[in-house]
Amino acid sequence: MPETSATPARVFVDTPRLSLGRMLRSRKLWESRQLHPVARPLLLVVVGVLLAIAVGFIVASGSFTRYDLIAVAMYLAIAAFAWHPLTAAFIAMLVGVIGVVFTNSGGDLIELALAACLVAATCSRVVMVVYAAVLVVLTVYLDVATPTLTEGGIFGIAGIAVISFIAGVTFRIITVRESLLVDDRVRLVRHLEGMAREDQERIADELHDGIAHDLTLVLFHARALPKQPDVAGREVSLATIEESSTRALHSVQSLLALMRDPSASSEQPADENVTDTVVGLGRLLNNAGIPTVVKTPTTDAEVPALAQRLLGAAAIEAVTNVIKHAPHSSDAAIEVTVDELGVELVVKNSNSRASSAQGSSRGGRGLARARQRLAQHNGHLEAGATNNSWIVRADVPLHPPRDSRPVTS
Repeated sequence: MPETSATPARVFVDTPRLSLGRMLRSRKLWESRQLHPVARPLLLVVVGVLLAIAVGFIVASGSFTRYDLIAVAMYLAIAAFAWHPLTAAFIAMLVGVIGVVFTNSGGDLIELALAACLVAATCSRVVMVVYAAVLVVLTVYLDVATPTLTEGGIFGIAGIAVISFIAGVTFRIITVRESLLVDDRVRLVRHLEGMAREDQERIADELHDGIAHDLTLVLFHARALPKQPDVAGREVSLATIEESSTRALHSVQSLLALMRDPSASSEQPADENVTDTVVGLGRLLNNAGIPTVVKTPTTDAEVPALAQRLLGAAAIEAVTNVIKHAPHSSDAAIEVTVDELGVELVVKNSNSRASSAQGSSRGGRGLARARQRLAQHNGHLEAGATNNSWIVRADVPLHPPRDSRPVTS
């Protein structure tokens, strides 16, 4: 059976532990973000209650003062955090400055300190720093320039601001943790899907490289058996059918073992010289009624085992395509040449219908996989029609570049 894919390495995704340190170092944590969808309606409900209370006081007093205007503006700014946090933060700062400077109201400062929770939960670090600076300046101004704050009131404002900020950062951490968990889950799902695709590719390669090739021979000789004119020809067909059926059965057993235990490596055939492979393939084509000339190197050459397997697999694929797509070829040729640069394989069959009969194999799975395997080891494969012939040409360098890193499939 031709070379099959090596067992893919089973390296599971190393999902980092979602520790507090990791989240604090995460860039996502300090990015500007929208308020969590769950928190948005709750915020609007709270703001609605505050506005209702403010309207109640206005109705009860019978007048609408500038204090009431600033309070309503602050509540509306807080409500804006549900849609535009950055705009809401600057509006809240502006309203706070107006309220503290023009009314000397400590209540506006407390509301500004409480809104620090929303700033910490939604805005970027730069906005947080600006907001904190404005809050500190207004607190110092109110404590130094006016008698509004009671003794030690500055510490109360600072305490409210710190608690609000911690609450906002905590809510931000919870939100980011949810986002990181979703990202890790997506990454893990993609990894598992990739592993599943690798297993599917391995099974497909087992089916194509082993069973499909053997069944092609069985089908060809089963069709040719009734037409054989002599006993010798029938015996050749019967022997080929028996050998190919035995190999196909063994391949099915190997495939079933692979499906039961995907971590098990598929059984690799013993290393076979590419010369022996092409000689056997030439005999196979001759038995199939296609006169074939086989040319191999006259001298022994040190060809790496990997190159032998890759070219052997390419030769098997090319010959199988001849039997499958061009069984009425007038003749064929298989040639292997070795020089100081590498090893080259050429498989050619002549047929007036070769171009149309084999044109579909250019994009077939077999040649595509052979081309991919060769490319992974700095080799090349070309296939195409020329005049009334179909040629498959493959080569592998004897000494790959040192910086090349073949990728096993």
